[in-house]
This record gives sequence, C-alpha cells and structure tokens, in this order.
Amino acid sequence: MKLSCTQENLNKGLNIIGRLARPQATLPVLSNILLKTENGRLKLSATDLEIGANCYIGAKIEKNGAVTIPAKLLIEYVSMSEDKRINLSVSFNVLSLESDKGKAKIKGIDASEFPLIPEIKEKPLISLPANQLREAITQVSIAPSLDETKPALCGICLKLSDKQVKLVATDSFRLAEKIIYLDKEVENKEIIVPARTLIEVSRIVSLIHPASISIIVSKNQVLFIMDEVQIVSRIIEGSFPDYEPIIPKETETVAIIETTAFQNTLKIANLFARETGSNIKLELNKDKIIVKAVSALLGENISNTQAEISGPKVEITFNAKFLLDALAVIPSMKVSLGVSGRLNPGLIKPVGQKGYTYLIMPLQTE
Repeated sequence: MKLSCTQENLNKGLNIIGRLARPQATLPVLSNILLKTENGRLKLSATDLEIGANCYIGAKIEKNGAVTIPAKLLIEYVSMSEDKRINLSVSFNVLSLESDKGKAKIKGIDASEFPLIPEIKEKPLISLPANQLREAITQVSIAPSLDETKPALCGICLKLSDKQVKLVATDSFRLAEKIIYLDKEVENKEIIVPARTLIEVSRIVSLIHPASISIIVSKNQVLFIMDEVQIVSRIIEGSFPDYEPIIPKETETVAIIETTAFQNTLKIANLFARETGSNIKLELNKDKIIVKAVSALLGENISNTQAEISGPKVEITFNAKFLLDALAVIPSMKVSLGVSGRLNPGLIKPVGQKGYTYLIMPLQTE
C-alpha cells in the first residue's frame, strides 16, 4: 500500500471511528484500525464486534493494500503532526508515515485478521434529518437501563409508523420518548438498537454535520449512513415493553416552571440528597414548588421555585438525578411537570414544543 493524503482529512477520519478500537481488547487486532484502499479512496475501519464503523477519506493512491495499526498510537501521532500532507506506505505489516517534519514506522497486524464488518445490501428504510435524529438521541439516551440481564431495556427502540418515528428508552424507573414528525408515510417497523450505537451516531453527526442519515435494516443488523461514514450495529433481540398505556393522558396537577430556575433548585437540594439515593420531596402548592431534602449525615435543605400551578396541592417524592437528567436535555425555556397524586408517575414536557415526553416513577416513602 502506498498513498498520500492531507493531515486534516486523516486526523478527522481517525477521530470519527477511533473510539470503537479498544486498547485493552482481548483480541489485539480489536485495538487496531484497519487502513485499506478501496475505489480510489482510503477506508478507515474499527470495530468492537458489537459496532463497526467505516470512514472513507480522499487520498492519492499509488498502490493498493491494507494493514491494521494500533489506534491509540496512530491517532496521537497524526493529531500532533503539523504538516499538511502525510505519505503512507506499508511493507510487511509495518506502516511508514512521512511528512515534511518527520518520519515514523508503526508495527501493525495483517489485515486478514481484522473482523469482517457486515455489509447490508437492503434498500434504505428511511432517511432522517441528521440534526433532528441527533436531538432525539440526546433526549432519550438518558433513560436506557444499564442492567445487561434485560437486553431490551439496554437499547433504544425505534418505532416507525404513519408519518412519524418514535425513539423510546426506559429502565423501568423512567421513560423518555421523542417523536420525529415526517412529511410522508413510512413502513411500519420496530427495532431495538443498542444505546451505545445511537450515542456514537449522535457523536459523529456533531463532528461531520451531515444533512441527513439513511437507515438500512436487515434481519439482525442496522446500518446508519452519514455522508462518507457508515455505522453498523447488531439489533437487540426481544420485544420492547408496551409502554404507551402507562403514559397518562392527563394529570390532575400541572406546574409550569422556568427550566433553569428549577434545575438550580434541584441541584442545591441534591447536595443534601446524594447520601440518601438522591431522594427529594416536591410540594406543588399554589404558585411555587417547594423542594425538601433531608440527610441524617449532612443536614437538610428546603428551597422553592416559582411556578404556575393548576390543580390540587400534592406532595410527591422523586429521584433528583432523574429529574435533572431530563431538564438537561430539554432546550425550552419552560417545562411542565404533571402529577396525579403521590403514587402515580410524573410527566415532564417542554412548553411550546411537541414530541418529547419524560415519565418518572415516584419513590415510595412513609
């Protein structure tokens, strides 16, 4: 293999896919990035066996070939180079890098040992505006479970129907749903994608700013195409919980609160609640929400924030961290908090924006 490319393009490509290469991987080749010439371009690939990524960058190809190189060293070396162009060549699985100010040789592993990243040849299921999908991922990725004994809850469910795509995640204690509204009908489809995969998709969107993302689905794999970048992931087997019946259509008491003010109040309360699992009590009464946190070790805190409240007075206990997670991903100036008594779930929605729902279960206290 022999080629030349710009430092900027090589550095960007390596950073797009490099996080998938695991430095402490059981198989040494999984710590490497595959460099391969393909159709007049340089293809960079990395995989952790659950997620695979390909990134194509422009290059002047003199001789075709392939090799895998330790990701950490290659990324750090290229990122520190101050030269505009870097020449790459491979001989006996050793990568030589030459530029105006330096030369380096990095030992690699034969490309034949690199795991095959699946190719999905089905037609695209849907193409979505990249910024809308990124926002949706951000807003629901706070809710998946970390309990690997419940695989379906470790993922984010994508539900396509009518003229919308729903992204939903839950860990049984809270649930986040974001709806992307479309201009035309879509094929009915439901898949569960590992949360890590969609978080990686979101990260790459922020790096390359594609206009749209195409999603292709096979029997057990899903492919996301973003310009010159492809992310391939397994689909989680199993059924996602039938969650819609538990989302209240209406709530007895509704509070409209300034998002930032509510965040600050909760953050202060959580200073005292951290020792007790972040449990805090909210009292919705007249024109304010009173937040109480008590710790046998640290002391107590009572604070309040102004709110427009309709409905009967209610006291309810929530996990402060779960509330703060939701407020951190809601961009609106105000949010609504709806509750129906102290034993039913609370509902948080942005004011003035449709499509996002965050449900949080109350904590049982005496």
